[in-house]
Amino acid sequence: MQETPDQFLASQLKGTDVIDSNNQKIGSVSDILFDRNGNILAYMVSEGGFLGIGAKDIAINPSAFHMQPASDEGSRKLKLTMSKDDLKTMPEFKRYQEPSQDSTVGQGSPTTRMAPPSAATRPGTPPAPRQ
Repeated sequence: MQETPDQFLASQLKGTDVIDSNNQKIGSVSDILFDRNGNILAYMVSEGGFLGIGAKDIAINPSAFHMQPASDEGSRKLKLTMSKDDLKTMPEFKRYQEPSQDSTVGQGSPTTRMAPPSAATRPGTPPAPRQ
C-alpha cells in the first residue's frame, strides 16, 4: 500500500494550523479522536494559551473543516467557518478517566465487603422478583 495525494497520515495532520474564514490562525490540531473501529470522530483543536500552557482542547467534527491547498506539507491548513471568539465559547474536551482503583466495591472487611453487581443487577436490568 502507498499513500496517495488525497490521503494523510495522522502524524502529518497533528500540528496543522486551523484558520478562520479570514485566513487568521485560530488554533492548531493537537490530536485526533478515533473510535474502536478506526473512524475519526473529531480533530482536537488547541485554542488559546502560550506554548501549550493555558490552552484548551476542543473536539470538532472533521466535516466542519476544509483542507486548504498547499504547496508543501508545512503550508497545509485546515479552514473553519467559525471565528476565534466562536472557538473560545465551545466547551473543553474532557478526556476519559479510568475508574479509580480506590473504589469501595469489593473492599473492606469480609463482613462489610460489597460484591460487584451480578448480571441480574447491572444498570438497566431490573432485579429478579423475590420468591
